[in-house]
Amino acid sequence: MKPATVADLVALRRRPHRRVFFPTETMLASSYQPLIVSGRSMLGLLGNEQVTLVLRDNGVRGFVQAHKRPHFPEIDVSYLATFRSRDGTALDGDTTFRMLEGLIERAGHARIERIFATVVPRFDDMAEVLRQLGFQPYTQQHIWMLPEPVIEAGSSLLALRRQYRRDVWAIQELYIRSTPRHVQHAEGGGSERWQLPRPRRTWGWRQQAWVLGDDGTLNMYVHALSGPRAHVLRMLCDPDLRHNAAPMLRYALSRIEEPRTVFAITRAYQAELAGALEEVGFRLRGEQTLFVKQLAIRQPQLVTVPTL
Repeated sequence: MKPATVADLVALRRRPHRRVFFPTETMLASSYQPLIVSGRSMLGLLGNEQVTLVLRDNGVRGFVQAHKRPHFPEIDVSYLATFRSRDGTALDGDTTFRMLEGLIERAGHARIERIFATVVPRFDDMAEVLRQLGFQPYTQQHIWMLPEPVIEAGSSLLALRRQYRRDVWAIQELYIRSTPRHVQHAEGGGSERWQLPRPRRTWGWRQQAWVLGDDGTLNMYVHALSGPRAHVLRMLCDPDLRHNAAPMLRYALSRIEEPRTVFAITRAYQAELAGALEEVGFRLRGEQTLFVKQLAIRQPQLVTVPTL
């Protein structure tokens, strides 16, 4: 497995024998174009946001793409495609295994600590390949869709406030209170994951978030990622206040400016939010399984400091 080069772009334009998408929030909010991602990834391997690796064996047999998470030593597998060899054969299982194995090796050399992959039901065979490579499923999530962020007249809203930089510690505590321990262990990370980027719009992208509670304890959190194609919502809610989830959702929808499709992502342990989503008008569109492979585990070490 080697990084894609300009010469590979011609081969990557061919119709693949099989292609597999590993959905992410970014992919839901935009139209994923593998060829454009390949061009961006040529700027640097795993040092930038995108990476494309190509498997050559009697010609180009396949390529795999991944996205690096900003400020974290983690990547998400995003896309994989296989091609027939020159003699017309197609060994999908073997080719897929070799490509993902090559990605894992490259990620290890680049000091990546975790690799995530989201698998949809129609690619169940891919889940088996991931397990063979040491990936572990840690939860399931559901995708909900609302064609347009419309609030019916007379509906109740729960006023939230914008997230401030100082809120990240309180959001992390809310995450710990509302998330099973095994999911926390799989996802890792600390309070810095909740920090929003600077408020600027780049090529139609925008992030915003709202919270409920005081500076010390937060009870609700909703994050909106707005892309060229859609908006994507994620929520955290204190178990004792989930009856207020529908008014919270209505408020978030009222703050979204662009009239685009809205997706909401919930985890299997957030089943209580299903009723609130249906009440607001969302409809269930699909289910996904989240996988993670740990490449490194941080462990505290005792450091001896000389006394004065």
